[in-house]
Amino acid sequence: IKNLEINDNCRIGKTNVAEIVIDEKKYPAKCVGQIAYALANGVEDDYLHPYVYTSNAIKNNVFKNLNIQYKQEKNNEQQNKSDQGENNMIKEPLNQILYGPPGTGKTFNTINKALEILEGTIPDPDKRTEAKQKFDDYIKAGQIEFVTFHQSYGYEEFVEGIKADLQSDDVKYKLGRGVFQKLSNKARENYENSKKPSQQLSQERLFKRKIAQFLSDSLETNVEFEKTRGGKFKIIDWSENTIFISAPDSQYNNNIISLDLDELTKILSSDKEIDSSRKLAKEIFGKSNQRQKDTYYFSMLNKFKESKFEEIEEIEEEENLKNYILIIDEINRGNISKIFGELITLIEPSKRIGADEALHVRLPYSNELFGVPQNLYIIGTMNTADRSIALMDTALRRRFEFSEMLPRPELVNFVISFDAKSINIKSLLETINKRIEYLYDRDHTIGHAYFMGLEDEKVKDKKAELDNIFRNKIIPLLQEYFYDDWEKILMVLGKDGFIESKVIQNAIFTYKNDEALEEEKKSYTIKSSFDYSEFMGESNANNESKN
Repeated sequence: IKNLEINDNCRIGKTNVAEIVIDEKKYPAKCVGQIAYALANGVEDDYLHPYVYTSNAIKNNVFKNLNIQYKQEKNNEQQNKSDQGENNMIKEPLNQILYGPPGTGKTFNTINKALEILEGTIPDPDKRTEAKQKFDDYIKAGQIEFVTFHQSYGYEEFVEGIKADLQSDDVKYKLGRGVFQKLSNKARENYENSKKPSQQLSQERLFKRKIAQFLSDSLETNVEFEKTRGGKFKIIDWSENTIFISAPDSQYNNNIISLDLDELTKILSSDKEIDSSRKLAKEIFGKSNQRQKDTYYFSMLNKFKESKFEEIEEIEEEENLKNYILIIDEINRGNISKIFGELITLIEPSKRIGADEALHVRLPYSNELFGVPQNLYIIGTMNTADRSIALMDTALRRRFEFSEMLPRPELVNFVISFDAKSINIKSLLETINKRIEYLYDRDHTIGHAYFMGLEDEKVKDKKAELDNIFRNKIIPLLQEYFYDDWEKILMVLGKDGFIESKVIQNAIFTYKNDEALEEEKKSYTIKSSFDYSEFMGESNANNESKN
């Protein structure tokens, strides 16, 4: 139909907001049938008379067809935007691990990696404060989550599990979502919403606002819900995921029961005819036996149908595809099989939601279908001094891309001076690491990050700070590496600068067993004052040439 437009506010049955625009002239929707007929048959004079009305049946039929065509165009436009958004997404690995010796900046660089994925640009190294502020803002916005694995970390904290509710004096338990499930659900919702036309998305959000209004009104006005077999209950609180109700006749501690807000939303948005809690359990959740909480859901469903809501303006809006990031520090310190469980398969790029081989699993506690979306990135860090990559969980190694981060002496290429002498920190670090690599391996070298604070102008006493680094960081690390083999530590640091030794005479014994006595026994202590001559001036140059 030539020169005919329909605006975004057109709705069937709401003629007061629908209009037809022809050659910059506006006509009411009730004329649409006659106008469409006139245009289709070339009767140009007739359609210029806006009050030649047609029947409601013809009007609605023509208007419906035009609205369908409009929606299809909007859908195509939205799909093109979504496809373009996916094509513009950063091509960083969905799963990656930064690994290397301690002090090489692995955790430090997760901030840069995260911002690179979220914003598409590498942060300026000279604007670290600004980058950290952005990182913190993304955490507050819910796009970044940061966790640290350890030996006690498990599936219950990471995915879901039964947890004790500590808000009450009595012991009671509830199903809790873990950090991975929460972030995955948030990313999946964004992924799915980005593909929806604005009108559908607007209607879904409008419905959620009605649910929020229903819960708030019920809470504020202290509404009593009646169960079909007698008994009453009230809503006493609700949050983003949970509705708390008080039921005096329940068997729960303090008569307080937790209901899942997502489950209630699923029930209220269903178009199925539900006339009993048993049918609700079967039709909505596929359960042959109803749960006790289905009785409460059914009562809330009936009350929701009776509710009258304030007029809420429906605003059409689109949702852009966003990236979400889970950072797992010390990923190799956790029991991967115990933490990820059956979800280890779902994080593979080919098994993500939207991929050709997408998979879902049914979670053991909630019995919900769960999948991992394509806009959720996982960044792990791994300290090679704690556990070698060779000992890593095979399932994890196959699903992550590994980026090695080695010591970078060039980042500490500066000189500090004291006692009329000077030390080049870059040369000091290189010398120590060459010796460690010879005696052990490169996975146990020393990272540059330990020394970077020496360049800070706020550090006035460089000698004291360097002493502190060696006494509290470097020497304890070497003790751990070499299992208190002090002779090897002396080989790394030099004979006289940091460790002193003395021979223990066997004259202390009155009875001597030759097999139990060594020819020479030494004791080792850390000096109270360090001598850096080993790494200064000409002596350091000689050591470099030997190495």
